[in-house]
Amino acid sequence: MQNTPIPVPSSHHMARHLSDAVSAIDAQFGDSYAANHPELVAALVQSATIESAVATVRGAHDEALSLARSLTSQICETLLRLKPKFFG
Repeated sequence: MQNTPIPVPSSHHMARHLSDAVSAIDAQFGDSYAANHPELVAALVQSATIESAVATVRGAHDEALSLARSLTSQICETLLRLKPKFFG
């Protein structure tokens, strides 16, 4: 089993979230709206960061579930092959 650490958002990711948030806010509400409403920028960056974290955790969950299914299948196959030895 492979231990894969959960990645921590890098400053590059945070900068991209910030840039995307400013662009989206200004596109929606007009130029400089983001600069005049930093609380909105912060909320959007926080939302993007949470969404990214959820996607990461979901990927780890899916990987773990796939591994569990594979192991379960292997265990069941092995038990079926060993059944005659256990019960004659």
